[in-house]
Amino acid sequence: MNFSVRELLRTETLKNAKILAGKSGIDNEIKGVTIIEAPDIVKFIKGGEVLLTGLYAFKSCSIETFKGYFRELTQKNVSALILKRGRNVEFADNKIDLLMEFAEAYSIPVLEVPFEVSFREIMSIIMEHIFNEEVARLKYFKTTHDNFSALLFSLNSTENEIKRILEVLSKLIHNPVSIFNQNMKCLETTSDEILNLDIGDNSEIYEVGFYSNNTYLKQKITIEGEIRNQYLTFLNITLGVKLYLVITEINKILDIMDFIAIENAITALYHEYSRQYAINELEKKFQNDIMHNLLNGKIHSVDQLQKSLNILGIKSEGNYRAIVLGFKNEEESYLDFNKKTQHTNILNDAIFMYFVNARIQNDLDRVIVIQEINLDQKQEEYRKEIKIIVEKIQKYIERHNNDLKVKVGIGNVVDGIINISRSFREANDAFNFVDVANEISSIGSEIILFSDLGIFKLLCKINDTAELLEYVPESLQKLYNYKKNMRDDLLLTLKAYLDRNQNLKRAADDLYIHYKTAAYRMDKISNITGIDFNNPSEVLAVRIGLIVYKMIEKHNKNLI
Repeated sequence: MNFSVRELLRTETLKNAKILAGKSGIDNEIKGVTIIEAPDIVKFIKGGEVLLTGLYAFKSCSIETFKGYFRELTQKNVSALILKRGRNVEFADNKIDLLMEFAEAYSIPVLEVPFEVSFREIMSIIMEHIFNEEVARLKYFKTTHDNFSALLFSLNSTENEIKRILEVLSKLIHNPVSIFNQNMKCLETTSDEILNLDIGDNSEIYEVGFYSNNTYLKQKITIEGEIRNQYLTFLNITLGVKLYLVITEINKILDIMDFIAIENAITALYHEYSRQYAINELEKKFQNDIMHNLLNGKIHSVDQLQKSLNILGIKSEGNYRAIVLGFKNEEESYLDFNKKTQHTNILNDAIFMYFVNARIQNDLDRVIVIQEINLDQKQEEYRKEIKIIVEKIQKYIERHNNDLKVKVGIGNVVDGIINISRSFREANDAFNFVDVANEISSIGSEIILFSDLGIFKLLCKINDTAELLEYVPESLQKLYNYKKNMRDDLLLTLKAYLDRNQNLKRAADDLYIHYKTAAYRMDKISNITGIDFNNPSEVLAVRIGLIVYKMIEKHNKNLI
C-alpha cells in the first residue's frame, strides 16, 4: 500500500518524465516531498523524500562543494530527485553528470520533467497520495482498536481471554500467532505448527514503518522444509512476567496494516494480562492468609476449617507434609527487600512448575509447600523423588541467578490436614538447620528431613541460648571463651581434625596449612580445653557442642 516512485511515474503529470539515472531504485517508497530552494535544506531532510530542483540553489557553488551536498544527500536515503532545466547554472552539465553518477551508485532515480511542469503540481500529487495513505492507516488503527476494545469488554471469566485475542489477531493478519514465556514455553497458539520458539543468531531488529513503543525482531525459520519469516516482540507484563508475542508468515506476507493490527492486539494483551495479574494477586493474597492460618494452627472451628479447605481445594482427610524452601545463608547474602521479593518469586515459579498437586505459599524469604503424600511410597523412593525435584528447581534458579543456592526443610507426614501445623514446625526446624548442618560434613546437605535430625530434633525446640549452652561440654566452652583473634583458627582446626577422624595430616591438608602448624594448634587446644581425644564419649560430646554453637550463632550472632 506504500506510494512508490514507479506509481508516481504512472500519474498524468509525470507521464512524460525521463529517467536519467538510478532506475534500480524505482520502487523506493515516497514518504515526503520538498523543493531544494537552498543547499542547506539537506540538513533538514529526514529520509524518504522526493527532492524537486532546478539546480538553481547550486547555481554558483563549485563542483567540490556540489559533491559535498550530494554526498550528504545519499546518506539521507532520499526516494528520488526530480530535475527541471531552464535557468542559468554554472557548470550545469558537469553537475548533472555528477548527480547521475551518485544516483546510479545509490539507486536514487533522477527524473527529468519539462520546464513547464509545475513543482507545486508534483507536490500536490505526492502529498495527496501520502495523506490518503495516512488517513487509511488512521482509520484502520481506529477500527482494530475498537475491535479489540469491544472484545475486552465482552470477555467473561469462562473464556480463555488471551486465546480469543490471539484468534482475532490471527484472522486480521491471516497468519498464526503464539504467546511464549521467558523459558520459550508455548502458553497459547492459534496453530499447532508453532509450538516451539528459538531466537536464532539470524534475528535482527525490524522497523514496522511507523512509530512504535514495541521492538520487533525478524528471523528466518524452517517449517515443513520451507523458509518462513517470523516476527516477535517482547511483552514486559510485570515484574517476573515476561512474554513473547510471535507471528509467523505462513499464509501471507505481513504489511504495515498487519502491524497496525498487531500493535492494537499488544495493547489488548497488556490490558488482559494486567487484569488477570491483579485478580491472581488478590486470590493469592486471600489464599496466603488462609494457608498462614492453617500452617500456624490458627483455625479454631470445624466450620472455619471446611470453608478454608474448600477455597484451597484441599481434602480434610489424607496424609500431608509441609516443605519449606529458601536460599542458603540468605540473610547474610543480601538485605534488600526488593531483591528478596524478586528471588522468592523466581523460587515460587520454579516450585509451581515442578511440584504436582501441591499448595504453595509465598513468605518474604521462603516458600512453603503443603504436599499430599502417598503412604505406600517408601521413604527412600520419596528421598530420590524430592532430590530430583530440587535439582530441577536449582537449575531453573541458576538460569536467573547463578549465585542462589536452594535449601529445603521437610516435615514428617501427618494424618489429616488439621495436623499440618506440626509438620510445618518440623519443616521450619529442618530448614533452619540446613546452614548449620553444612558445617558438619557427616550430615551436610541442601535437603534435610526432620526425621533425620536425631537428637537435634530436641535442640531445635530450644530457643533459649542459655539452655542450649548446657549441651556444650565445659571443655569446648573454654575454647570459645579464649582470645577471639586466635579462637577462630583453633576452632577450624578442631573441626577439621574431628571430621578427618583425628588424622592430623589430612586435617592439615584440608586447611592448607603445614603439618607442624596443625600439630601446634592441636597441642594448644588440648592445653586450653583438656579434651581427652581417646575418649569416644567426650569426642562425641564435643562434636555435638560444635553444632550447638553453630545453632547459637544463628540465633544470636553477637552472643559469642
